[in-house]
Amino acid sequence: MTVEPQANPRVRCRPIAQGDLDGLADLLTRGFPASRRSYWTDGFARWKHVPQLEGVPRYGYVLDSGFGPVGVIFLISSRRGGQIVTNLSSWYVEPQWRVHSTLLISLATKLKHVTYLNASPAPHTWKTLQAQGFEPYNFGRSIVFALPGSGPVSQDIPDELPEARLLRDHRAMGMVVVTVERDGIVSPFVFKPRRLDQPSVPVLDVMFTRGAEDFRRCAPALARHFLPRGRLGFLIDGDQPGISHYVQGKEPRYFKGPYRPMLGDLAYTEKVIFG
Repeated sequence: MTVEPQANPRVRCRPIAQGDLDGLADLLTRGFPASRRSYWTDGFARWKHVPQLEGVPRYGYVLDSGFGPVGVIFLISSRRGGQIVTNLSSWYVEPQWRVHSTLLISLATKLKHVTYLNASPAPHTWKTLQAQGFEPYNFGRSIVFALPGSGPVSQDIPDELPEARLLRDHRAMGMVVVTVERDGIVSPFVFKPRRLDQPSVPVLDVMFTRGAEDFRRCAPALARHFLPRGRLGFLIDGDQPGISHYVQGKEPRYFKGPYRPMLGDLAYTEKVIFG
């Protein structure tokens, strides 16, 4: 149902409650016509595996007209050590209510101790983000084809690993999770299977690594493990050396706050939750 704005509309912006999700799936399916409703509901199901943090909204903010949701911005929050990183996602307001759009974004980014991340901004929003104090930290992506090498790859998650909870959460969300032991160090990895557009080859998209250097160190072992399983390469943020192809401007990412996100860390973001 289309809600007609009143002469003095009583619109309020409030935290999203669990009971709002069904209506928000309808709103976002209208707002993003290329998406199916299941895209959003499947994402909400994965979101249940994201640990809830104190002091930040569980889901984000909804713009409520009194007749139902007319705007939304999702906030997907997680920890990196002592830092809180919040991914802004799916910002949408129905056209007749867009005078209230700034209310959503101002509430969503009000906490000074939180680092806000936009993992997939549309090109027409880049200037707006920079005007709001966001800075780019990723300027392109690389497809990496590593030569197979040594190093045991395991699907086991050691309890003593600092990232053990992160790995278990992402496995529950359907991601490919492995560890690599090399030079006496156990390194964690989270991948999302995908297929390149051109050429159409199956690869693994890096959703989490401790850093691009750690990924390069373990890439030969990862290649030996995944090549027989039909995955021919890896996608990762940044310009990577070796047998790789870098595309400048591919999936730029922006942040604002005290912590600069690491290249190769997209854990607990919309890239995992919504795909």
